[in-house]
Amino acid sequence: MIIKKIVFAICLFFLCCNVFSQEFRVNISVSASQIQGTDKEIYNTIQSALNSFVNDKQWTSYHYEDIEKIEGSITINVRERSSQEDFKGDLYVQLRRPVYGSTYTTTMLNTEEKDFTFKYLQGQNVEFDENNYTSNLLSTVAFYLNYFLALDGDSYSLNGGSKYFQTCQNIVTAAQRSANKGWKRAENNTNKYWMIENYTNSTYSDIHNVWYQYHRMGLDMMGEDNQAEARNNIFLALKDLKAVNMERSGLVCVQQFIDAKADEIVNIYKGAPSNEQTQVIAIMKEINPANTTKYEQINQSVK
Repeated sequence: MIIKKIVFAICLFFLCCNVFSQEFRVNISVSASQIQGTDKEIYNTIQSALNSFVNDKQWTSYHYEDIEKIEGSITINVRERSSQEDFKGDLYVQLRRPVYGSTYTTTMLNTEEKDFTFKYLQGQNVEFDENNYTSNLLSTVAFYLNYFLALDGDSYSLNGGSKYFQTCQNIVTAAQRSANKGWKRAENNTNKYWMIENYTNSTYSDIHNVWYQYHRMGLDMMGEDNQAEARNNIFLALKDLKAVNMERSGLVCVQQFIDAKADEIVNIYKGAPSNEQTQVIAIMKEINPANTTKYEQINQSVK
């Protein structure tokens, strides 16, 4: 009987570990090659603390299979250390998503924050509350992790990322009292405030359909012998992207999508019928005229 109870307890333990499996396969790295001095261990400490923060916390109530785990990276390149606890550098963020039925992963986010400032004291608490701003470092990392969850959710079901966009909104609201850059409405139109404003503003609600139509109804169907339908769904997503862009030019949600997808769109339509190529080129040149030459490559391939 005792043995049976032990076996049951072990099975229950592994079941619980499976049910609450970690959502992310996100690597966080902290480098400081430009910093002079011998105290380099602090950067390894920060890196270790942030990776534990990401991997030891349960961010959702959902079970993620290993193949479903959200992949990405957050890189902090420290350029200045003005005091024992004050750091400044650049933040680079990337998110990737596996495409169903293939070994291909598609880039969903590729962005950066220049002059990212934060404080860190050896052994400081890494507890986080989305409604209580205590650390620019933790709030920023938590923001991007929830942003990852939101974009990933939107790519699998229509408005599937809504709850995580709301969490991002809570983090931004709590950070309004911060003196650090990146959170305020008046700073610029591309920071974290505007990233969430774009996704929670009903005027731009078509952006959610863009993510779903492009990924779930487009890329995920490319390997199912119905590439024509998949390309058409991607084209519909691009039409929605154009509609969002027409509401207001310069939206960060549109720019981030283009930054992640421009090369991929070119590759998707290089082998498409000429009428599809013409329509896609026209849309992309209107949305992103700065990359006109790039989009014109679509119809330069040999049929």
